[in-house]
Amino acid sequence: MPQPREWSFGTHRAWFEPPDVLWMKIRGETSLQDAITILEVYREVGNQQRFFLVTDLSEATSVDLKARDHVSWNFHTEWFHGAIYIGAGLMQRAVATSMSFFHSLTGQATRPQHFVSTENDARALIAEERSLLDR
Repeated sequence: MPQPREWSFGTHRAWFEPPDVLWMKIRGETSLQDAITILEVYREVGNQQRFFLVTDLSEATSVDLKARDHVSWNFHTEWFHGAIYIGAGLMQRAVATSMSFFHSLTGQATRPQHFVSTENDARALIAEERSLLDR
């Protein structure tokens, strides 16, 4: 099991909270280099165990098209229990949903994804999802 860990890149930050939550705070624009780093973090944690990804998008502005494509083509659903997005706007929800749909079309397994308003909502949802995994 990974230990607590933090990463900072550009204006963004990620941190692992044991036992199985990777938190990300996205601020401003996400560039291709940011996306490459994000995937490196996913891979590092995901190669050790599956995790819940919680991404706070409340201060995010835009995602470079090349960054979005890079994530779409290199994202591995087996790394995740599911994804939770905090504060996602309509466009961000559409992009996340379309990426999930894209993965299903390419034959990849999909994982649950949820949209919530607050960190407390995310934590409550993780508790619910964990109870489903334990069944």
